[in-house]
Amino acid sequence: MDRPNILLISADQMRADAMGCADNPHIHTPHLDALARRGVLFRNAFCNCPVCMPSRMSMLTGQYPSALGICWNGIELPEDTPTLWSILKAAGYRSAGIGKLHFQNYTNRDHRSAPKMYGLDTLTLSESPGGYDDAYVQWVQDRNPEAVEHCRSSTPPAEHVRPVKKHPAGLTTPYTFAGPEHLSHSSFVADETIRTIRRYASEPFFIMAGFVAPHNPLNPPRRHVALCRPDTLPLPRKRLEEGLQGHENFQDLSDQQWQKIKAYYYALITHTDEQIGRILEAIEQQRLQHNTLILFTSDHGEHLGDHSLVAKGPPGYDTCLRVPLIAAWEGRLAGGCRRMELIEAVDLAPTILDYCSLQVPSYMQGRSWKPLVENATYQRRSAIFAEMRMPFGFSWKVLRTHDWKYCVSGTGEEKLFDLANDPGELQDMSGEAAHLEPLQTMRWELLLRWFAVEKQYPLQTGQY
Repeated sequence: MDRPNILLISADQMRADAMGCADNPHIHTPHLDALARRGVLFRNAFCNCPVCMPSRMSMLTGQYPSALGICWNGIELPEDTPTLWSILKAAGYRSAGIGKLHFQNYTNRDHRSAPKMYGLDTLTLSESPGGYDDAYVQWVQDRNPEAVEHCRSSTPPAEHVRPVKKHPAGLTTPYTFAGPEHLSHSSFVADETIRTIRRYASEPFFIMAGFVAPHNPLNPPRRHVALCRPDTLPLPRKRLEEGLQGHENFQDLSDQQWQKIKAYYYALITHTDEQIGRILEAIEQQRLQHNTLILFTSDHGEHLGDHSLVAKGPPGYDTCLRVPLIAAWEGRLAGGCRRMELIEAVDLAPTILDYCSLQVPSYMQGRSWKPLVENATYQRRSAIFAEMRMPFGFSWKVLRTHDWKYCVSGTGEEKLFDLANDPGELQDMSGEAAHLEPLQTMRWELLLRWFAVEKQYPLQTGQY
């Protein structure tokens, strides 16, 4: 049976609105825009936990973070956990991960040692753009030894084993990439992905291209910075009293500083878009476009100054919860289609299996959106569910419909947003007497959904 190749391109910390095809006139993303014109653009796609590790694990296993027992960074996925590609491999697929996977902690370990493979046939792992002696640094070393130090970036503040201090590591300190443009981390991911596509072209494959950009450091090449004028960019949407429990606020930055941060963030996306274009060109050069399902998404979004926040964190706002999602398959998916239905990251793995004509395991909790885009019977979601829990620390549960969002923390803090009238989520209505009825409804719906996503395993082996 002919089955499609799967090319999953993943960005890191990319906002859903940071593409031209998402009606953003301030950013240059011609290749992603073209991909959307060839396929389906989902405008209401959401992650289930807006931090890297649990979001990626959830997306690639089809299980909610709490079902995996992983709702915060720093908790590694057990190697025996079934993944999307473990099912594909049983059906004859070759599997490869290039760049960022983030199933394993990358602080406090030696990246010169072999990583955990998690069942992949090929894993060319590099989860930091130059902070560690990993596959990326070796790739630069092989091409231009003198450029290595220019391509390095600082390790996270939590790193204690082999810390690197090169450039500003802060979330709000943009700078230009000091190395040659063709030796950037995004170029590395594209080069290695293209090499793997050529290597696996004669057999069914699952390849994940894991870009680190536009996650900080905000260090795009100088050429891409010149494409965006900071003074033309909209200012963040925020109120002075805003904030979320468990998240650092950045209320002291000037308007000009926020605009510069946004400009560099956009420039980093534009550079990555160029590298994605190279990958898509390689698919066509291998004449695989008619038998390859191409997907583009991100693990979570980025506040980018909205609500006086940067990066990601507690899932109280769409800025970090909503993600880009594009699907394209030449000759199979109608081009130029926009879908407004609510989609969750846990839906990705069941959808891929559905397109590969493979049975979706009972432990997967998402639902395939293949029937939706093929105009077949599809049970639309009435709401998306997101969660976050730092062990023995703060926690959040979120339910979001098209018109309302309800957030509750483990300490009892509540937020209610009327999205129909306040799409920027600037006014918390949870304390308003006039909104008691929707508040009670959302409380009840969240409770029901909480039960629905609860892990059902291990199963009974007897009556008692």
